Amino acid sequence: MSDTILATERLVKRFGGVTAADNVSVSLRRGELRCLIGPNGAGKSTLFALLCGIYLPDSGSVRLNGNDVTSLQAFQRVRRGLGLTFQTNRTYHALSVRQNLETALGAPRNDRPEGAESRYQYALERFGLDRDLDRPARELPHHRLQWLEIAMALASGPDILLLDEPTAGMSPDETLQTARVLKHLNGEGLTIVVVEHDIAFVREAAQVVTVLHQGRIFAEGSVTEITEHQDVRRIYLGRA
Repeated sequence: MSDTILATERLVKRFGGVTAADNVSVSLRRGELRCLIGPNGAGKSTLFALLCGIYLPDSGSVRLNGNDVTSLQAFQRVRRGLGLTFQTNRTYHALSVRQNLETALGAPRNDRPEGAESRYQYALERFGLDRDLDRPARELPHHRLQWLEIAMALASGPDILLLDEPTAGMSPDETLQTARVLKHLNGEGLTIVVVEHDIAFVREAAQVVTVLHQGRIFAEGSVTEITEHQDVRRIYLGRA
């Protein structure tokens, strides 16, 4: 089996006269925990949407598990092993935690990867959701709603998990807890890609960091390499 689980080649996406993704080629290794960072308007959300099928590219390609999925919509990519969460929480607030999880499970994949069920149960326990199964989702505080959405994404046993700013609005302790849970899940074999602004989260969780700027990949490397990169500090961290 190839070491590459998700890859793009020369992705281009334009909105009118704005090129939000400009010939983006990125390759994600199986078992990796990658963070995508960059200043506002860098193209992070556009790349995320292209990876998961919310947007289709004007040109270029996306491959998942070695298969070309460029023309597939998000739900079709989910059926092929992609797990997703979004900036806007999409849990069903009128349903209980249990019902949300059952809805997310849907029709079980026949090819669930080894360890998928144990990773799902671990997330339920570490996020404390196993104690809230009969509680209406609308009663959960913000951070637990975010955790519920992550657990929902894990329910189907994805090969790779894409998270769009999962710690937005969380306290530092809640952010750290999220990072630790995701690190454990990654250590158990789950490939994870996170679009994130919180540098504390990136320092705690990331193995590899990709920096986007003006729709292009600006830099890539370890957390140390990226945080010490003078041009990255200038465009992203706001200091020379």
